Formats: sequence, C-alpha cells, structure tokens
Amino acid sequence: MEQKFKKKWGDRYDGRRVRHGDPTNIIIPFLMKDRDDSQVFFDAEIDVSKVDAIIQEKRKEGIDIGFLDYLLAALVRTISQYPRMNRFIAGRRIYARDDVRVSMAVKKRLSINTEETNVKFNFPREATVNDINKIIREEIAENKGEEASNDMDKLIGVLNKLPRWFYSMFIGLIEWLDFHGKMPKFIHEVSPFHTSVFVTNMGSIGAEPIYHHLYNFGTTSVFIALGNRRRLRVIDKDGKVREKRVMRLRFTADERIADGYYLSVALKYFTGLLTRPEELEAAPEEVKYDDQI
Repeated sequence: MEQKFKKKWGDRYDGRRVRHGDPTNIIIPFLMKDRDDSQVFFDAEIDVSKVDAIIQEKRKEGIDIGFLDYLLAALVRTISQYPRMNRFIAGRRIYARDDVRVSMAVKKRLSINTEETNVKFNFPREATVNDINKIIREEIAENKGEEASNDMDKLIGVLNKLPRWFYSMFIGLIEWLDFHGKMPKFIHEVSPFHTSVFVTNMGSIGAEPIYHHLYNFGTTSVFIALGNRRRLRVIDKDGKVREKRVMRLRFTADERIADGYYLSVALKYFTGLLTRPEELEAAPEEVKYDDQI
C-alpha cells in the first residue's frame, strides 16, 4: 500500500523537499544549475539468459509477458529499496518524487514513416512483475495504431497550430511555473518529461544503446537505453565453456540526486535483479521511503 505524506511548506505538488540531505548535495544544484551540466554515465552488460528462459516458459502457458515487463519491474523494485533514485531537481532544490513514473517512446507502427508517441506509466512501489505486465498492456494498447493519440499528442497538436512567438512564450511560461512548483497538474500528468525514469528500447529496432542526454525541461533524473541481445561464450568457474545471452544497458543520471556511491550501489542492485527475476514475482518485504525529507 502506497504511503501518504502530509505536505509541508516548500513542498511541490509532485514531490517533497529534501531538507536533511548531505550539505554538499544541497548546494550542488546552485553550482550545477542544469541537468545537462550534471550528467553521469553508466554502462552495464547483463546476462538475460534466466529472464528469457522464464519468459519462454510463461508464454508456453499462454501468458503474454516480455523482457520489458521484467526490466520495468526491476526498476520499480530498485526505487522501492533505493528511494533516492526517485529524486529530482527543480528550482535549485532537491525533491523526493511522490510517485514512481516511467516514460517510454512507442512507435504506433514499426515504420520510418510512422509517428512516435510517448506513454507514461504510474506504478505502485510494491508492484510485482505481473502487476507491471497488466499496467503496460493496458496503456500501450491505448496508444498503438495510426489513429491513436494520447493527451500529450493532443496538446502538442494544438500548440503546433499557434504562432511561433506564442508557442515560445507558452513554453517559457511553463518552464517558469515548473521552476517555482506552480505548473498546472494536468501538464505534469501528460508530460513524458516529468517522470522518474525515461526508457528507450534501441534493441527493438535492431540497434545498440546510446548514452541519451537528460532533458533540462521537466524533472527526469534517469535515462536508460536498452540494446540488442547477443550470444556470448564464457568459461565458468568449473572451466567449462558455456553460452549465455547478454544485453547492454546504458544509463544517464543526474548526479545531483545522490552521491556516486549510492547511485552505483542502486545500479548494481537493479542489474542483479535481472539475473534473479524470480524475486520480481512477489511483492517486496518492505518498501522504503526517502529518509531525508
């Protein structure tokens, strides 16, 4: 069950201010003002053999599940255990995000001439992989197809009809309101740039992952790019050669949300979960919340 917190003076509609963090962390947003000033990059190659085997077994049982379900379940589980990963910087302040949200770019149809749309999921912190699977399938079904359009698509469609000067003034106003924590909630709800993590699946188009930049607009602190699976032969501890399937992931994170040690430990936990996917079948024993608010 999601925990509810009473808002205090200085909190935002989408998060609670971190008031008791390390003094260095508190001052850094004043020294490194933009997200693109504060990007750090991580690279990981994970063994997905066990995940793939479980997926194959479930599909034989008629269960429609895929690697994305396990990846997002691992992300949500990591945030539930390492809540500082769900922070963001706004108005030179650090905030703990109220919700766990993940944005993704989705092709309405796999074609170079087909438009792309963005979907944003809102996941409970205690979600299992089966919960994640259900939420994903429902949301993507609404956004697939040439005629499908979500609220963000509609908003952009209206803005594109406006004069350039008005469009620019509108975006400037939104950025100012967001800086001061006064942006209308309906924009936050539809904006893919106001999210815990943005995920792009480069492997779905046969490409290797890139280090994607973070957007200065919005509040996204982590960007993850997935690549292709490939087969790799390794020598195990018994000296035998075996084959495994691996996938490369590349991460871009805003280093202002937590110290480097915390980020690296959380990343290790996340990648480890993908080698222990059975843990994602059950809810976590405990959900942790940011202890520095």
